[in-house]
Amino acid sequence: MDEAISELELSRISRAEFEERLARTRAAAADRGLAGLLVVGRSFYDRPGNLAYLTNHFPPFPTMADLGGWQGMGHGFLVLPAAGDPILVVDGRAYREDLVAVQDVRLDNNLPRAVASVVSEKELGTIGLVGDDILPLSMYRSLMDRLPDVEWALASDIVEEQRAIKSPAEQHMLRRAADVAAVGLRAALDTISYGVRENEVNAAGTAAAMAAGADFVRYLRVHSGPWSAWGSRWPQASEREMAKGDLVALDIIGAVKGYGFDVLRTTIVGSDTLPEQREMCEAVVRALSAVLGHARAGVTVGDMVRAGLGVMEQAGYGEHMARFMGHGIGLETVEAPLLVPDSDVELQPGMVLCVEPGIFIRGWAGCSIEEEVIITDGDPEVIVGLSRRLWA
Repeated sequence: MDEAISELELSRISRAEFEERLARTRAAAADRGLAGLLVVGRSFYDRPGNLAYLTNHFPPFPTMADLGGWQGMGHGFLVLPAAGDPILVVDGRAYREDLVAVQDVRLDNNLPRAVASVVSEKELGTIGLVGDDILPLSMYRSLMDRLPDVEWALASDIVEEQRAIKSPAEQHMLRRAADVAAVGLRAALDTISYGVRENEVNAAGTAAAMAAGADFVRYLRVHSGPWSAWGSRWPQASEREMAKGDLVALDIIGAVKGYGFDVLRTTIVGSDTLPEQREMCEAVVRALSAVLGHARAGVTVGDMVRAGLGVMEQAGYGEHMARFMGHGIGLETVEAPLLVPDSDVELQPGMVLCVEPGIFIRGWAGCSIEEEVIITDGDPEVIVGLSRRLWA
């Protein structure tokens, strides 16, 4: 292995950790009486998580319609026998041989055809499907037609439960990703001024994050004035010029070495915050503090979320507060658990969460602050090095 590849290896998850993941997954499949698993992944910027977790392959091509006999472009499949070596099936694009953690890789521009060939070769009769929610119907039909004697079972939980608890190496990668997000947001914040367009702020923050080491920035949402109250809007930024006193939502999402970042801050154009703007934003800060005060192992997600909702409701924002308060993050932007008030999921050490309480008053303004934290046995570790209060 040459020096450049050695450095890449040091900056990513080790081969030994991938072997441990594969071994755990094989054992779980065997415990269910499955002959093997078929693991589906989609383009690197979309839903690669289960596939990348076991193989370190991030499908490089965008998903596309089935054309000219090509089927499944922008996807990848892992055939993992419960007893035997894994086989990675990728679309006919170049893949990173230096990084993929599977030796046997098959290339084909018709992925169902290649998968069926591998399953027949390995004589797998009962297969657990990991990623049924992202398998296109056309590919599902192709697999059923080509493998009429195979029995299928749903098995996404086998991999997704592992992914919910991040290893020390994964936590390191997520800290690095959060650092890059902070670089992008600082550059965006430095660009904000009277008369500057949202897309100018977007360009500055995106460029800075890429220069700092991002694989990609899926988007940097820059929404100013009354649009800050929407929580989400397409496009990610417009030609709207910022006016004095506008609240501005900045939400940056992307990845570094495959591991995601998702950080949001709210600021104001100029230094003259209106009392009602300040009151709303301070309520969000207090709500975030309340949530993080409950963010420790053994507490349920619902109890944690309700602590933040109580603060915002007590401040008089009950009808304007967001009840969805965040999500897990890792190889995908949104992972388990979802931070919602009716969740009985118990927090565990190693979970990495994006916590984002928000208040949104349509037609006027909104405020949300999103922190990334690692759950521990004690206080959570906040991994975003950026001030929460960006208003006077």
